[in-house]
Amino acid sequence: MALIQCPECGHTISTQATACPSCGHPQRLNANGQSANALQSPRVWTTALGVLGAWLVTPWLARLIVALAVCVLAYFMFTGK
Repeated sequence: MALIQCPECGHTISTQATACPSCGHPQRLNANGQSANALQSPRVWTTALGVLGAWLVTPWLARLIVALAVCVLAYFMFTGK
């Protein structure tokens, strides 16, 4: 009997366990005793989508803030206030 880490919560569990006793995540093991469902973990997809969202949204937010600052600056420069 070997010990592995739960792909969901990271606690050490037995390879013979059908689910993690800490979080209840089901364990499917292949012939090598490693978890076969690492990419099916919700934690993996949540992290990947969060990183993708930040990568796509952050440049747009920065450009929007700079564009608004330029518009406000131009308004005060051209109106003479």
